[in-house]
Amino acid sequence: MTEILNVRWKPGTLDTLLVTSPAGTLEWSALIFERIFGRAVMDALYLRGRVTVTREALPQQHAPSTAA
Repeated sequence: MTEILNVRWKPGTLDTLLVTSPAGTLEWSALIFERIFGRAVMDALYLRGRVTVTREALPQQHAPSTAA
């Protein structure tokens, strides 16, 4: 299963991205993002200011049961 990530620059920064997924929004380093998704996606981000990418969805994390 895949998930869609919407990526844009964090205002006022040159190296921090806001990555929004169905689970919420996280801050990512632009360098790490480029290592994962490649230079072509970074080029598109520089030109447009935002991109949409897909990746394999992580398995859902369930809280441990507290039943006694």
